[in-house]
Amino acid sequence: MANDVLLPARRAILMTAKADANLTALVPAARIYPQASPVASPTWPFIIYGSPSGLPIRAACIDGLEITVAMHSFAAPRLQGGSIVETAEDHAARIGAAVAKALDGKRPTLPGGGYLSILFVGSQLLIDGGEADAFHHICNFRARAITN
Repeated sequence: MANDVLLPARRAILMTAKADANLTALVPAARIYPQASPVASPTWPFIIYGSPSGLPIRAACIDGLEITVAMHSFAAPRLQGGSIVETAEDHAARIGAAVAKALDGKRPTLPGGGYLSILFVGSQLLIDGGEADAFHHICNFRARAITN
């Protein structure tokens, strides 16, 4: 029987990201969001969980879901005393690398049972269309949720 675990998988991925000290040193856990930020204008930098898609895994004695999802990191230049100490491009790239490291190869348990096996599969760094001096890093993952 197919088991759609997109919601538990999202929770497991976000919990794993928020528990990583290296990542939260760059982006506080309170600014790592699901698909929709709970605030209209989030404080920069921030991370948004992308729109996941899932395909059922059906085999003898296995039930699960193969999930593709991206984590989106948004960063502006880092300032100190009014001067730029890190460009937005470098800042976004550094956060994106921390996201990849925080999640790649992790195997968190799923709320409700089973586990998730997360694999980093690529990334993209681009200028943010909504902000002239900001960058957007996209970190792509494939996660295999095994629920039985």
